[in-house]
Amino acid sequence: MIVGNGMLATAFAPRFGATRDVIIFASGVSNSSETRAAEFARERALLAEALAPHAARFVYFGSCGASTLNEELTPYIRHKRRMESLVLSTPGGLVLRMPQVVGRTRNPHTLTNFLRDRIVSGEHFTVWKNAERNLVDVDDVLAIGGALAADFTLDVSAPISIAAKVSMPMPEIVRMFERVLGKSANCTTVCRGAALPIDVSTAVAVGSRLGIDLGPGYIESVVCKYYAAA
Repeated sequence: MIVGNGMLATAFAPRFGATRDVIIFASGVSNSSETRAAEFARERALLAEALAPHAARFVYFGSCGASTLNEELTPYIRHKRRMESLVLSTPGGLVLRMPQVVGRTRNPHTLTNFLRDRIVSGEHFTVWKNAERNLVDVDDVLAIGGALAADFTLDVSAPISIAAKVSMPMPEIVRMFERVLGKSANCTTVCRGAALPIDVSTAVAVGSRLGIDLGPGYIESVVCKYYAAA
């Protein structure tokens, strides 16, 4: 069963759409810049309703940003942490933490679409010099996340992150887009942001069994796959 109709919901639907044993919750707040309490309340209500059937496995997509130790948490991250706790307290609940998921979507709020749109248009934007971000292909999320969701012997007491082995500084990601798009970015760099360490040991192990290499070069390969012809 799939709850939602966005990129992740669409990706997981062919495999889990008809099953009653696994519920894939891929609905709710998708914009990490969201601050409206009403939007967070809407997702909480939808999640509480979807949790009611208590399937053998209930999958919720959390955020890798929820692992940060930064005391200045955004409203979005505070919300995701609360939703993760709710799912983990439910029998069979599995939290898959996501970084920036990349796929074919018109959503202008994704980091990669934002960068593509700004660089192509020449519109000015600001880059946080010390900020790190991580990208993962939606196809790999399906492969690795699907394997985890279907493994009913899995320890689901803590979130599992699916991401590249190493997060990248934002200036490097911008330069990567410049190479792929063949155009220079009109941007200003400011000394803000922080590192984004992510424990991807489980995802790397599962990915290795599936022939997915999340190591060096992975992030650039994802950008090339979806934006080289942009």
